[in-house]
Amino acid sequence: MRGAAPRLERALRAAGIDHDVKVYPEAEHGFLNDHEGAHDHIPALFVVTGKIMGIGYHEASAEDARRRIVAFFKSHLN
Repeated sequence: MRGAAPRLERALRAAGIDHDVKVYPEAEHGFLNDHEGAHDHIPALFVVTGKIMGIGYHEASAEDARRRIVAFFKSHLN
């Protein structure tokens, strides 16, 4: 959803909702999905499609996103 982050951020700010929105321009759709690291079975069609389209796990972005998600939850889910 390219371009959605600024709109989401404006809406959350206008509604007074605490948020943490970040775009990872170097990552594509599914950048958090580390199926290989989790030893998940992935249908061959998805593997091939992902390689061709350049989508899937992006380690640096995933690590930062996970860290931010956990920090956000820690500060808001007491």
